[in-house]
This record gives sequence, structure tokens and C-alpha cells, in this order.
Amino acid sequence: MLGLYMAVTLTRRGFKVVVLEQRMIIGGIWSMYANSHSQVNSSEGGYSLKDILGESGANRDHATAREMITDIGKLAKEVDASTCCGVKVVRIAKQGDGYMTISQTDHGGTHITSSRGVVLAINDRVGIPRQMTWAGQEEFKGIVTTGTNDNLAHVDWRGKRVVVVGMGAFAIENTRTALEHGAEHVTVVVRRHGTVCPKIIDYLNFVKPFDAEFQHDSTTNIKQMHQWSSLYRKSGATIPECWPEEIKHEGHTISVSDLWFVGHHMGKLCTKVATVDHFDAGGIHLSDGSRLDADIVVVCVGFIRNTHLCEKLTGSDTMKTTNYVDKHLMYLADAEIDHGAFNWFFGSSVLEYAKFFTEVYVAGLEHEEQVGEMLWGADLPTTKIQERKWSGFIAASSKLLKAKADGIPYFADAAHNQVEKRTRHFYNTLPPVAYVKSNEAEWVELHTRLNGGKPVPPELQLPYFFKDAASWCEPKAPLA
Repeated sequence: MLGLYMAVTLTRRGFKVVVLEQRMIIGGIWSMYANSHSQVNSSEGGYSLKDILGESGANRDHATAREMITDIGKLAKEVDASTCCGVKVVRIAKQGDGYMTISQTDHGGTHITSSRGVVLAINDRVGIPRQMTWAGQEEFKGIVTTGTNDNLAHVDWRGKRVVVVGMGAFAIENTRTALEHGAEHVTVVVRRHGTVCPKIIDYLNFVKPFDAEFQHDSTTNIKQMHQWSSLYRKSGATIPECWPEEIKHEGHTISVSDLWFVGHHMGKLCTKVATVDHFDAGGIHLSDGSRLDADIVVVCVGFIRNTHLCEKLTGSDTMKTTNYVDKHLMYLADAEIDHGAFNWFFGSSVLEYAKFFTEVYVAGLEHEEQVGEMLWGADLPTTKIQERKWSGFIAASSKLLKAKADGIPYFADAAHNQVEKRTRHFYNTLPPVAYVKSNEAEWVELHTRLNGGKPVPPELQLPYFFKDAASWCEPKAPLA
């Protein structure tokens, strides 16, 4: 998706572009690993292609895999004549003031593409799924499989006892899928508790006003963290062990799910800190000596990171925190989300991050003499490619924005335009008052769904903790 976004943007700016894709199908992880029930782990306006597609509407909040693949397909049509599938890139080498991209195809042999610049849009965190097997697994009478690629599309979840192993985004997704489709109970086996936020926390990260430094108001930040913490305690879900010092464990992502809290409150969901030791015919034995009955075991133990591909293709293990490996050579991919993501203009959304750094890349091409040293200069901060972190991109983008004071407006203007456009999209499709009302109604409906379609009396429901959230979004000055 990021490669197509970059290609379309560059094409519209008058550059000649070619897209090289190893698979015979476009769409990246959305077409490779997503399940039919997968949803975006960000609010709709924070992970949307509608702006570049020129569409005024919106997908559903936390868009579905089908909606995302549809939009990616529309994006791809614009660069269809420039896209070559079934092409495996094997090396990117310097050639004078540009690059040679050496590639191979099954039937056409080796090819060399000469260009002024190269963008590596290779997913970082979601590489090959980790494979796990345990003693006694062949004796298990139920279903055991990984939670990707629609491996569970055929499953009748009704009345089933489910164990999910792991606590990343796919683990939370499969927990939601199981309970929404009638599972009796889900136990999530974890080494440590990942961070899960209710949908409205992610929404607020994008919709609350930013100050001139792209920071949110500290008072409302405290309010939402207080309500989030209260929700954890009231629901019975376990607060991450890293709180309050850190928002999440190192190496973890932040998942978004209202069902996580309602499910705990209703006794349909729990977590257990342990590892799987072995299987028997009817369940699994854990490292703490306990045993869980299970009909379905869903393995979601993460992915092997893809950073080695960038190193292999470029011959470099180091890059600038501006995303540049070298002059006009950018590695545009997700990275480990550490601290600061909840208080910066592109948040934790890889698409919002890519929108900004796409503009950075264009500025580097259009104003090379003026901004080159700011983007790929020898004195810039660096990071090992295998250690790329969100905080490095936040720091680099913050420094680029400050260049406006020195007469270089491109980066600050791009950030302000991005936030203004995104805010307008949210206010046109999901304005705060309407969002809070809708989210509260969904909250109530979740209780009904998890109760087999029978309404739960209000006094037995998990209270909705964010009734005042719309007021936290009020700008201190009128919106443009």
C-alpha cells in the first residue's frame, strides 16, 4: 500500500515511476496475510486513502479488509501501466548520481532499471509468520492453526472453547472474531500483557486539536488516560505490567478493541500469563502447571521482521532517521512503535507516517540543493535498520518542521496540510459528538452480541467511560 501511495503521488507530480512487485498480486500484507474479518487497527480517518483517491465518503470505522483491498485496487489502477508484478529485486547499486535496480523474473532473466532514486516499500514488522509446534500437538482432537490467511474461515465458532496464543494485533483480532461469532469463552495465553485501547482513545489521538508544536492539550491527555485506566480496572482486564512508566512493552504494538473490555466484564474472555508446554487430546498444558480445555487453538505469536531485506538489497545496515539510506534512496516502512506516538501528528498510523514522508521524498527531489543535507547528510542521526523505531521518525520529522523558521517551508506546510485535510475528513464523516454517540451505542450492542443476542440490563453492563470525550476535541480557535 505504501509503495502504491508513493508511486501515485510521484506520478501526479510529474515523475516517471516504475513499481516492482515480487508477487503476482498487489496489496502487500492486506492481500497476503489479512483474514476476511480483519479490520484496520486505526480509526478510519487515520488510515484512509480517500484523500488521494479524491473520494469524499468514508469506509466504516476501523475499515474491513475488503474495503482496504478495494481502495488499494483503485490506487493501483492509476499506476497500472507502470507496475510490474512477478519481479524479484535482488540488488540496488549506485550508478553515477543515481541507481541501478537489478531484478529477475522467472521467464525473462535479469533486468537492470536505471533511476534517479529508489523507494523500498518493504513491510518491516510483518515478515514471515513465526512457526510454533508443541509436544502432543498431533494428539489434539480439535483445531490448531495460525490466525492469518483465513486459516479459520471454515470454523463454526459457536459454543467453542478457544485458546489464543500471543497478544499482538492478530491475537486480538482472532479473539474478537471468535467471540463475535459465538464462542463460549476465549483464553488468551500471554508472556506479558500487551496494551489494548478502546476505539475512542485512537480516535481522540487524531481528532483532538494540536498546538503549534503538534502536541495535544496535556489536560485532556490526563483525562483520557485516567478514563482508560479506570476502564481497565472496572472491566477486570489486566493492566499492562509496564504501566504507568511506559504506555506499552518494548517490541509490542498497541491494539484497538472495545470488545476486549466488554468481553472481560461479561466473563467471556480472560488472559493467562504462561507459555504452552504441551497438548493432549482435549486441551493444552501450560508452563505454570495448569491445563485449559480447548476446541480451537489459534497461534498468533508474531512475525519475523523483514529488515534484513533492506540490508540485503542495499548492502547497508544503517540509515538516517529521516528514512533515507542514501541520497534519494528511502526505506519507507512501518517500524517498532515505541513512545510518543499518541502525541504526534501522524500518531501510530503507518499510512499517516507514509503520507508525510512521501512529501519529504518529493521535496528532496524537487529541492535537492536546498534540503539534501537535511535528509541524507552525513551528520544526521542514524539508526541500525534492524532497530528502527517510531520515536526516531518523530524526532526527525520535528526537526524538519522547524526548518520553516530558516525559510524552508516544505515540511511544515506538508504536515499542516495533512492534519487539516485529515481533520476535515473526520469532521465531515465522524465528528466528535456523533462519534461518541455512535461509539456508546456500539458499546451497548456489544453486550447484546456477546450475550447471544439477548439485551443485557443497563445495570449489568460495563459503563461507558467516555461520555465527555467530545468536549475534549473542542479547538481553542475556530477550525479553518
